[in-house]
Amino acid sequence: MTAQEKTKQLVSINSVTILSEVGSKLTMYEIKEIAKQFALLSADEVLSTLYDYHYDSGSGAYDYWQEVKQEIEKL
Repeated sequence: MTAQEKTKQLVSINSVTILSEVGSKLTMYEIKEIAKQFALLSADEVLSTLYDYHYDSGSGAYDYWQEVKQEIEKL
């Protein structure tokens, strides 16, 4: 999955969750912005875990999640 695809997936999942919890109390723009913040938190958590456990070991996982984070920030 590309970083752009992962970004869309994370934001979409968060948007659905937010929409199901608050319904029509927020605009779609507000939902998307909150979903982006949740997606950024998710990416940061993955990056932190990879860093803390030195997990990357040449797999490119850390770079991949950095790219996902950059894609989220572009939205």
